[in-house]
Amino acid sequence: MIEKQIWKNFLIMAICYLIDSIISFFLPYNLSKTGISFIPSLGLMMFILLVMTLRDTTERFFFAAVCGLYYCILYSNSLLIYVLVYVAIAFARSYIFRNDHITLLEFMGTAFVVILLKEIVVYYLMVGTNVTSLSFLSFVSLRLLPTTLINTALSPIVYYVFTLFDFKTDESEFV
Repeated sequence: MIEKQIWKNFLIMAICYLIDSIISFFLPYNLSKTGISFIPSLGLMMFILLVMTLRDTTERFFFAAVCGLYYCILYSNSLLIYVLVYVAIAFARSYIFRNDHITLLEFMGTAFVVILLKEIVVYYLMVGTNVTSLSFLSFVSLRLLPTTLINTALSPIVYYVFTLFDFKTDESEFV
């Protein structure tokens, strides 16, 4: 039964990444990088919820590594930074914030903080590798704030979709 859960999670994540791609495709592309940018993070928000549906911590970290690797391959050209981001989220959800039944308000706050930290880490990686020449204030006003605020506004939809799935399983299956 556990194997079915991990495959179900992978399928949900693939659909979320597909929706992220569709949203990105229809947004106007900012060639000059001088306008407002929005990076959809529906997959990342769903991952925050799905990681606790796996009872075994080994499966959680495997799930995190595969999701991060998938994101790196499809959406970025970074040095596997997203694998570290996803594994860090799995670690935090496994050992620091272990609440299986997260409320909407807790989820919105968690999604805001995770997306904010992810964007800051990616920005410093881009600055360190000379990929961007945006100043930090320009980055905050043109990418960080729009991305975190719009994704936080979309987080209730992700939470609602998550609650539609029946993730309640019998504890005896995980013994």
